[in-house]
Amino acid sequence: MVASIALAAVSLAIASIVLGPVALAQSQTPEPQAPASNLVTIATGNKFQQVVPPPNKGDVERRSLTIQNSGSNSDDCWVYVGGDKASKDHSIVLAPGKSYTRYWPFVPSDAIQATCASSSDTLSVQYK
Repeated sequence: MVASIALAAVSLAIASIVLGPVALAQSQTPEPQAPASNLVTIATGNKFQQVVPPPNKGDVERRSLTIQNSGSNSDDCWVYVGGDKASKDHSIVLAPGKSYTRYWPFVPSDAIQATCASSSDTLSVQYK
């Protein structure tokens, strides 16, 4: 009996050396976060407000960004990328229905501010 247990233990040891370690489960890459998608309403026309926050420490790099002037009137909107004081002179102009779109590696990692000509104008903002 002792000999058969010893033989089984030796066989198991040899098998584990020959076959190597057995993986019980594979590690998976974490799924990317769902894209942030929202309709932003401009509170006060011609006054910039933040529409995309700066990333938090440890956040995954953004892979895409789209900001669209989704207003139902003929108002222009302005998108400012950066942490400085926003101004129309240094902004991207979005005519009605037009978009500002960027894909990795050209997606800005700064905060993004925007305004439109009138209060209650809307922007569709999507990023992931």
